[in-house]
Amino acid sequence: MKKILKWILIIVGIIIALVIGVIAYDYFFYPNDDPINPFEPHMVKKPAIYLYPLQDTDVSVKLNINGDIINDIPVYADGWSVFVTKEGIINGNYGYLFYEAKLNKLELPSEGWVVSYDDLGPWFDLKLSQLGLNEKEKSQFKEYWIKELPESNYYEIKLLDSKFLIENMNLEINPSPDSILRVEFYFKPIEKRIDLVEPSIVSFERKGFVVVEWGGILDS
Repeated sequence: MKKILKWILIIVGIIIALVIGVIAYDYFFYPNDDPINPFEPHMVKKPAIYLYPLQDTDVSVKLNINGDIINDIPVYADGWSVFVTKEGIINGNYGYLFYEAKLNKLELPSEGWVVSYDDLGPWFDLKLSQLGLNEKEKSQFKEYWIKELPESNYYEIKLLDSKFLIENMNLEINPSPDSILRVEFYFKPIEKRIDLVEPSIVSFERKGFVVVEWGGILDS
């Protein structure tokens, strides 16, 4: 009887330790009220890839996605092989390559912004220009995302870093671009303002064969 009681106490102790460990992990690594699960599939919505070669040329683009591609225009198959004019027109018909994907993991930087819903338009105007998008790219970004983001008091906005993009949604482009800008946001609707350290923005210089991509993840 004493042995049974002993094992019951040991099992209860293990369960309590596990519960405390999970709570502590969420508290220290995901301090917001509604933490993300980094290993849950996350939808990357409408990454748009703009190609601006110096002259009309054939370009191949491959995606190395840690997850699954679920939408593509034009058809991706094993990669895009397209003809692009120096003005950025793809196959005589498209302004950019389009895809959507479910990622197997998500890692977020600690830095970010908190923006009220009513201020999203002006905020995008300012930050997208600072990041390096031109007027056409900025307008098309806003046209999509202003409609896509449901009304909320505030939005927590973070910018996925280059290390994460390379490891989870890398681009292979041939011929290799001279300058590439990838703006992939994480959007989370929140009820109350929280304090975040804002990241510094490095200016982007367009030179040579330029590639620009924008997209985002909306946390539900």
